[in-house]
Amino acid sequence: LFKIHRHFLAQYSPVLEGLFELPSEQNTPFGREEQPISIQGDSYRGWEALLALFYRENHVEAQIIPWDDAIALIPIAHKYCMQALEISTLERIKTEMRQPKASKEKLIDVIRISKLLDLSDLFEEAVSRLTHKADKLSYEDAQKIGLFAFYAITIISSRVCQACTGQDIPRVCSGCKKSSRPIGLVITDIPADWRI
Repeated sequence: LFKIHRHFLAQYSPVLEGLFELPSEQNTPFGREEQPISIQGDSYRGWEALLALFYRENHVEAQIIPWDDAIALIPIAHKYCMQALEISTLERIKTEMRQPKASKEKLIDVIRISKLLDLSDLFEEAVSRLTHKADKLSYEDAQKIGLFAFYAITIISSRVCQACTGQDIPRVCSGCKKSSRPIGLVITDIPADWRI
């Protein structure tokens, strides 16, 4: 059970603000100790990350959200329409993902988040970046990202480009890492019923 000031939640989330205004059977507002709000389906880690933002020790310094907190926070921010928080956290995730040495684990996190938020551009970028690490994907990784993403990564990483073979195969080359056409065209080659 988290005890949180209603002000923070209402300020960032119109969904939770509306919940606080609902009439209750006991004539006490929701969210009081006598009538706590029961929330289902959220991760404990996500709420911890949210509370760490609200109740931080130093309010003067700009806070950079740690990667694991950002990944846990995105589903909470999305579910409760915390737009400003979702946008800033997503920008933090994109910046980290675009680092040259972004780890396989971070790219897998981005694929999972992009599927949750239905962000096809982010999904395609993460898949493209992960193709360079395709030989390191495990069965557990494939379960995390889903069949569609795993298939896309496998297909893309196995194609070669025109520059390497002289053939007109417009795909990402596993040898030179060049592409002669956008990755989106590769992803559309996958049957729609395989998409997750």
